[in-house]
Amino acid sequence: MEFLDAVADMHPVAKFVVGSLSKLVKQERQRHENNAYIVVVITTMVNTVYHVRFLIRIPVRVEKEIKDDMEDICKDMVATITEFEAFVDTYHRSWQITYKVIFAHKHKKQVEHFLDRFRQHKERFEHMSMTVSQVQLVNLNLDVGRILEALEIESPDVKRAEDFINQHGGEDEVRKNPQLVDELASILGEKATPRLKDMLRQDFDEVLNKQTARYLEQLASVQNAVVSSVSDAQAAILSRLNEGPHVLIEDEEIRTIWERNVRTPSFIRWKSYVKSRIFVEGIHQHYQTKFHDHESDEHFKDAWTLPFFSRAMYHSAIGDIVDDDASGYLSASEVNEFISEKYSLRGSPWTNPQWFAFWACGWYNNNAWYHSRIKDILREMGTSLATAKIPEQARKPFDEIQLIVESLKPLARQNPSAASSPSGGSTQQENSIQSKLENDGYHISDKSRLEIVVGSTRIELHMMALLYELVKRLCDTIDKVVASNEVADEHLIVVEELATSCIVVFVAFEDRMRDLVRCWRFEGKDIEMQIDRFADGLFRRCYREVSTFEKAYDTLRGCIFGDDAKLPRHLRPFSSASRVQTSVDGLARQVVVLSERVQTLEERLKKVEQL
Repeated sequence: MEFLDAVADMHPVAKFVVGSLSKLVKQERQRHENNAYIVVVITTMVNTVYHVRFLIRIPVRVEKEIKDDMEDICKDMVATITEFEAFVDTYHRSWQITYKVIFAHKHKKQVEHFLDRFRQHKERFEHMSMTVSQVQLVNLNLDVGRILEALEIESPDVKRAEDFINQHGGEDEVRKNPQLVDELASILGEKATPRLKDMLRQDFDEVLNKQTARYLEQLASVQNAVVSSVSDAQAAILSRLNEGPHVLIEDEEIRTIWERNVRTPSFIRWKSYVKSRIFVEGIHQHYQTKFHDHESDEHFKDAWTLPFFSRAMYHSAIGDIVDDDASGYLSASEVNEFISEKYSLRGSPWTNPQWFAFWACGWYNNNAWYHSRIKDILREMGTSLATAKIPEQARKPFDEIQLIVESLKPLARQNPSAASSPSGGSTQQENSIQSKLENDGYHISDKSRLEIVVGSTRIELHMMALLYELVKRLCDTIDKVVASNEVADEHLIVVEELATSCIVVFVAFEDRMRDLVRCWRFEGKDIEMQIDRFADGLFRRCYREVSTFEKAYDTLRGCIFGDDAKLPRHLRPFSSASRVQTSVDGLARQVVVLSERVQTLEERLKKVEQL
């Protein structure tokens, strides 16, 4: 994408097209499994968009004449890219090979359609270039035909699956017959889940239209991230050339504090980053002075927040929340991200001191409350399932639900520090998450969707509230099963989607923990101590009780998808070799302890010799 960024800077119209394509590439990069056909189409798009560079050769007077035609071409390209994005999202709706094989002909037809659309866009560019500048555009060589022909090579299982489909009347006959779907999935080494069967019964074109509307929200989120990253980079450059690093701060009050500390002595001067402890002390000094000077007006109403800035016990808590990479330093972009999040919550606006105070203490108490409620709900579900009177014909699916609930207990029960006391959940945070979950039918399909639901890339800040909402929904479904004394397909689908959502949450959580541990290791910090203290010890059990989580995950995976299923990366934790580093860290700590003991012994021996 580097050369596309260069193309975008050549002309304002180019930014319009490149911005849309950048969103698609960013979204597809986040997926761990990509279809080769989709990659070919994206490559063709990049090839076509690269031709926008010819705009810089057009004289100004000529550019005015072709402005309308140029804008029409670019709008058509953006529309094609958006349609393709919706198709890609629909394609990734299910990761199971059975789904891909049955709808393979639909997928291939769509791919060929988009390839043809972009060939047309490219021809329009070439025609305009020849008409305006009499210059033939140099093509980036890409023999799409040969590439697609090479992609026709299939695995033996897929070939047998296609033969099975042909022998039983084609895709439409197979996808509407649950027994045939079971047999087809077995050929591909998968288990046909209730959700898979339900998706196969739906018409692909109708699903594509519905997914397009849902995907627009996801697209807007990625676009905002792209625009934000570009604006941050531009702002950073301008600030270095002009006023100073404080202009990077978006909030006026925090910018004033930052500017004041930019002019302090060099050893504590704030730059575009600052140590978290020094940042909190600067915030404390500002509000202490502000509240002292305004005892009689409305500013004094937030004076109750001062203890959260003055007590050292809260300094690390505030630092952890703002410090995205756990480096111990707070950058301007991290502070901006932290402050801006308060504006995304509905209800009465938060003041800055209230926002800091909440994350210094209130967030930890909320986590303890969520943990307590999740624990109670899981226990109630277990009791309800154990005492339910289910007919023998519904016993098998009921036992599967019971096993899923039991397996979810360790995954959904990360334990905050016991020092926190339960108080009450955050209504605003719950409402925000609940609203987004309802839009998705309480199904989080992958990490990108998870980030949209919680509104952040830092899963640890919102995980307990999210799990609480998912567990509540699961409890409602279990109550319906027990009350009706039967397990309907719709109940199985809901349980499967909720369980899968919990797996996605846990995998993202484990990935985040692995990134933090890697950062702490590079900085030479004590991993055990950091795990104990960071985010109120939220990562402690996941780090130390790996076998408990692995056993629960393996049971859950086998129950839902089958023991032989090859799950995609966003549903597969414990896959990194870095987990072995846990034992290495333990050995390293033992070596340090032994070294200290040897040093102490040597000092004692020296004293004996002196005597």
